Amino acid sequence: MLRTLRRVLDAIYLAGGVLGALFLIAILGLIVAQMIARWTGQVFPGATDYAGYAMAGASFMALAYAMNRGAHIRVNLALTMMGGWRRHAEIWCYGVGAVIAVFFARYAVRGTYWSHKLKDVSQGLDATPVWIPQLLMSAGACLLALTLIDQFLRLLLSEHKGVEGERDWEDAPGENRRTRYVMAGLFLIAIYVPVAFFKGFAASVIVKTAMFLFILFFLLGSGVWVGLALIGVAYFGVTGFTSRPAGDAMITTIWTSSSSWSLTALPLFIWMGEILFRTRLSEDMFRGLAPWMARLPGGLLHTNVVGCTIFAAVSGSSAATLMTVGKMSIPELRRRNYPEFMTIGTLAGAATLGLMIPPSLTLIVYGVTINESITKLFIAGIIPGLVLATMFMGYIAAWHYVRPDQRPEPEPPMPLREKLWNSRFLGPVLLLVFAVIGSMYTGLATPTEAAAIGVIGALLLAAAQRSLTWASFTESLLGATATSAMVAFILMGASFLSLAMGFTGLPRALAEWIAALGLPVITLIVALTLFYIVIGCFLDGISAVVLTMAVIEPMVNIPAFRELGFSMIWFGIFVTVVVEMAQITPPIGFNLFVLQGMTRYQMTYIAKTALPMFLIMVLMVGVLVLWPELATWLPETARQGPGG
Repeated sequence: MLRTLRRVLDAIYLAGGVLGALFLIAILGLIVAQMIARWTGQVFPGATDYAGYAMAGASFMALAYAMNRGAHIRVNLALTMMGGWRRHAEIWCYGVGAVIAVFFARYAVRGTYWSHKLKDVSQGLDATPVWIPQLLMSAGACLLALTLIDQFLRLLLSEHKGVEGERDWEDAPGENRRTRYVMAGLFLIAIYVPVAFFKGFAASVIVKTAMFLFILFFLLGSGVWVGLALIGVAYFGVTGFTSRPAGDAMITTIWTSSSSWSLTALPLFIWMGEILFRTRLSEDMFRGLAPWMARLPGGLLHTNVVGCTIFAAVSGSSAATLMTVGKMSIPELRRRNYPEFMTIGTLAGAATLGLMIPPSLTLIVYGVTINESITKLFIAGIIPGLVLATMFMGYIAAWHYVRPDQRPEPEPPMPLREKLWNSRFLGPVLLLVFAVIGSMYTGLATPTEAAAIGVIGALLLAAAQRSLTWASFTESLLGATATSAMVAFILMGASFLSLAMGFTGLPRALAEWIAALGLPVITLIVALTLFYIVIGCFLDGISAVVLTMAVIEPMVNIPAFRELGFSMIWFGIFVTVVVEMAQITPPIGFNLFVLQGMTRYQMTYIAKTALPMFLIMVLMVGVLVLWPELATWLPETARQGPGG
């Protein structure tokens, strides 16, 4: 009976993921149709609205699938240190998550009902009754609540160890279910008490703001998933600072942010990277790059940097860049006796270029969060990304001369004709890079349309390499759906949190306080760099951006910044560089975990190998401050496509 129920629930979660994947395909079809219509001088009325609805469908319907797959992000540092208390801590996380998800589902259903009751229609050309696409929000929210309740009960009633499995888990000796029930009851009471207290708490704005921030960092630090934690703490904020119904405010804000046309580029770029990850791209890249890198000071270590630079231009993901290039370079460099310290360290640092060189998921999130042109942000990342790659290559060359005892045997010389012949393996991926970036730079396509071009190009490339099978297609599609649902959910929570923080007056008050201090702009930039390095130790890059922009943006979007050439485009590149550091910063640097899985080395050793690359990124911040034109010149010269 229980096994049958388990299979039924897993099938329901998978069905949600498949439906989300179908909406992702719909996004691609709508964007291609609109692009063709525009190029031929036709009009496709309502295309952007329909694509926004499909984006909401892909995001909401896949939430439960992503949770069941362990794709949602959380800060699990405290959990890994719990030892025998791990199960109780997980009961807290799943209990809190279930309560927030049930709250979310309740108001999603309520919002859909009232949209139908009031005959609400969209403001676009299509005039669609809003309740129809909002049914997807209701269904997805209910599925997410079901998943968390399911996992919570399994933790209580069985030896289940959560969606993340056995990793870092240690059971307490002599643990019994009665203890679990008692702890679960205490945890659920602990959820209710601050809600009731906060509602009737009469205190100054300063005290309430302090409580607001404490609850935020407590939920995040205790291991509650980032998207759910943001929704939970935003509820406290709206409840504590306004008389507005928190649930209605949440649904209005979340629906508006999730059905945005500007978000549709996000899942497409993720899908493009997933497709290419499953091709023979890594093997072909090494065969094409090795002849040209072998005679440089540092030899084939440069394939790590150049390979990451090329793949970053078609991926947008640091992790995908690391896995693809690592799959190519680590075995080959080991076979040629390159030192492990340099092999792993250069790969860890160079993979962060996936966040800088367009298409960049971090820049998409930043642009959506502050309503800045994604096209300009993408183009702004090109020169700083290439400069940072050059600095990484300079580090490899310096190692070559400083440590001659560690050099492997040089590669045998290769005739120019043979080098050129081997370069044919780089042709397809370079063509894809030029198609994606060139279409945006020339104004031929918007970022969303460029993402569609990239997906189609990646599918054609995989088909040409004969690595496009039904299995690889469905794996890439479902993987992209789960990842984009996770990122979209964080953005939903962040939009609600931004609303709540606006009610607190914290962003405005902090900006005014900073302005009153009269700090020089350079001092403020140094302080922000240190701030992002610290929070990067505990948050992933996307979470760091969406959590901080509501407070940071008013502080830097001021005349004193612009007078020194530091526009919001420049600030986006600055934030991306410091967020890149978080990928290789212990204790939760994501690239370190990926490398640990690939190499089986201790985390401390991998972090030590990445330290020189981290310091180079700090130096890159200084370069950006001294020459802000590195980030601002190219966007000013680029033609703007439709939609900016």
